[in-house]
Amino acid sequence: MKPLVIVIGLAVAGFFAWQQFGGSSDDVMARQRPAAPVTVIEVESRSFRDRIPALGTLQAWESVDITAPVAQRITSLNFEDGDVVEKGQVLATLRQESERASMRELSARLADARREVKRLTDLARKNQVAQTELDSASTEVEVLQHQISELEARIADLTIVAPFSGVLGLREVSEGALVSFGQRLTTLDDVSRMRLQFTVPARYLGVLQPGMPIIAKSAAFKEDFQGTLSAVGSRVDPVARAITARAVVPNEDGLLRAGLLMEIEVTGESNTVLMVPEESIQSRAARHFVWKVDGEQALRSEVEIGARIPGWVVILNGVSEGERIVQDGIIRLSGNAMPVRVVQS
Repeated sequence: MKPLVIVIGLAVAGFFAWQQFGGSSDDVMARQRPAAPVTVIEVESRSFRDRIPALGTLQAWESVDITAPVAQRITSLNFEDGDVVEKGQVLATLRQESERASMRELSARLADARREVKRLTDLARKNQVAQTELDSASTEVEVLQHQISELEARIADLTIVAPFSGVLGLREVSEGALVSFGQRLTTLDDVSRMRLQFTVPARYLGVLQPGMPIIAKSAAFKEDFQGTLSAVGSRVDPVARAITARAVVPNEDGLLRAGLLMEIEVTGESNTVLMVPEESIQSRAARHFVWKVDGEQALRSEVEIGARIPGWVVILNGVSEGERIVQDGIIRLSGNAMPVRVVQS
């Protein structure tokens, strides 16, 4: 019985000693391994410029459908597909013979009414006509002037002009066709400059500022297009957690078209940040670690990473400038601590 008690006591003492000094099985195994050869690098500050990628769609600076203001027959079309037009240029004329005839009649009546007012005014000075008769003639002139103004507006509606300078789309009607109210004749786009609308994750809200430069690319063209961020939306999409932004892209040569998909890179201001090589980051699911070297020991330390550029990662939290971390050889490291042997790269 006494030997059994001694064995149990030794086992319990060994268990508590293991808990106190042994740690996890991974750490125990790590301490038993030979020192792993690694290369190290010091964490350093570098100049970094935020580059925010996005996809966007081009929109014309101004865009409108040219439509028929009334139901009427087209008497003339003064444009072809893709014409460049100036503001106020006549694009189409709708039938207006009836209105023109009414205008001639009203103009003649107005001339007669004005002569009558003049005659009655002369007689009124001599007290040869009642004032009420002169007032009635003057009212007739005003009524005719109002009718002519209304008719002029109707005739203006029958003459379709370009509301701004731009490029016409495809012609959708023919001369002589009877069009209905609101029927589209063509489209008009001002493409001298383009709006580029895109969305970015809401985490960039504090970075985006009007005036920031952007670079836009399309598979349709070899060259890049330069632009400027013009506005940032006032609301965040609660589902996508994204915010809409808009840039202006010059288009003097007219290459760009509305609806074109563009790859965008927004370039932020230059800042000084802590950066480490990509290969020094060890990732586990959504967590990221580096191995800090202290003497002949490497300790695993969790870090918060930020943006990436080719070969480098921005570190937001978890390391300090000047600390030494493992650059090559992290594949040989496991657990939370390991002996290491620093070698030349």
